[in-house]
Amino acid sequence: MEKIPLVVSGVMGQARAESNAYTLILSEAKGNRRLAVVIGIQEAQAIAIYHEGLRASRPLVYDIVAKLASGFSIEIQEVVITNFERGIFYAEIVCNRTFGDEEDIVRLEARTSDAVALALKFGSPIYTYEPVLQQAGFEWNSPFSTAEKGAPRLETLGDTELAEMLKKAIKREDYELASKIRDEISRRNSNNDK
Repeated sequence: MEKIPLVVSGVMGQARAESNAYTLILSEAKGNRRLAVVIGIQEAQAIAIYHEGLRASRPLVYDIVAKLASGFSIEIQEVVITNFERGIFYAEIVCNRTFGDEEDIVRLEARTSDAVALALKFGSPIYTYEPVLQQAGFEWNSPFSTAEKGAPRLETLGDTELAEMLKKAIKREDYELASKIRDEISRRNSNNDK
């Protein structure tokens, strides 16, 4: 099966401040589809640090893993998001281990957030497969996106359209759009209360 390259677009906080969940946005390198992966706060911080090319004041667990891997002549060749089932993304880390003149390829199952953090730390490519993008991906310039030129503005849509749009955004795990829609609904409700 052909692998599709992905790039990290960024990490976003959830719409609710009390939530410790974040959303990792992975974009198709040569296309406009995206994957939104819900991740924890520690993974979000690590991914943001590596994505921005920053350095943590103290070593992160991924820094320690990188030193251990280097000490044992292990390189991360690539990370592949292999599957999406029941709202969960599955990934594997493909490692190349050199021992003298011999090389071994080792595949490790991992949480997607950990795999992406390690890929960023090692500078390794990230891939997925077409079925994953078909099942869990969304197009950034779809009619549901408000960020692209020509897309409908939320304030021009009716309440029913907004409610339907919110359901679809949440189902696709497009939390950035869901947050914008909720803000527009809240703005309308507060105006109605006056």
